[in-house]
Amino acid sequence: MMEIFFFLMLIVSFFIYWCVSEKTGLQLGIVVSLSMWAVSMYIHFGKDVFPRLDFSWVIIALLFILFILLRGKIEALILLGGSRVYIISAAAVSFLMILNRPSFEYVLPGGLLMGLSLGYFLNKRFLGFKSADTLQKKGAVKYLMLLMRFVLGIAVLSLIVYRVEKIIQRIAENQNIELYAFLCCVVVSLWISFAAPWFFIKLRLAGTEKNDDGKKE
Repeated sequence: MMEIFFFLMLIVSFFIYWCVSEKTGLQLGIVVSLSMWAVSMYIHFGKDVFPRLDFSWVIIALLFILFILLRGKIEALILLGGSRVYIISAAAVSFLMILNRPSFEYVLPGGLLMGLSLGYFLNKRFLGFKSADTLQKKGAVKYLMLLMRFVLGIAVLSLIVYRVEKIIQRIAENQNIELYAFLCCVVVSLWISFAAPWFFIKLRLAGTEKNDDGKKE
C-alpha cells in the first residue's frame, strides 16, 4: 500500500513538473523522496520503539505540511549562495540520506533527490523550460500538447527503468550493487527534470522562458 502511494505521488509530481509548474513539481518530487526515506528509517528503527503503532502516514503528513509551509523559504535560503551552494546542498543531503544505511531503501530516494535537484538546475541554467508554456496554443490543442508531453515522458521513463532493471539484475550483490542503483536513480531523475524538457522543446511541444531580446532569463 505504501509503495503504491509513493509511486502515484511521484507520477503526480512528474505531471506537475512537465505540464503545470516546474518549480512545484520539483518540490513535490523532493518531498516524496524524503518521505520514502523517512518512512524507511521508521520501518527499520522506529518499529522497535513502537512495535504496535504505525506512524508512517503521520511522518508523510508532517513532511507534506512542512512542504506547504516552508517550500519557498528553504529554496530562497539555498539560492542566496548561488548555483554552487545549490548543487553542494543537494549532494550533501543526498549523501546524508544514504550514509547511515547504504541499502536499496535509502539509495533510491537519495538518487531521486540528487538527480531531480541537478536536473532542475541544468534546466534553469541552459533550457529555460516553462511547464505552462505550450507555444501560445489554446483550447483543445493546448491540452492535447500537455497530454503528449506526459505520455511521451512516461513512455521513455518506462523504457529507461526497464533497461536499468535489466542491468541491475546482472550485477552480483557483492559488486557495489547499491552504488549502481543510486547512479541509475540519478539518471532516471535527470530524464525527468532535464532531458524530457529538452526533448519537449525540440519536438515543439514546449517553449522557453525568454526576455524581449530573445535570450533566456
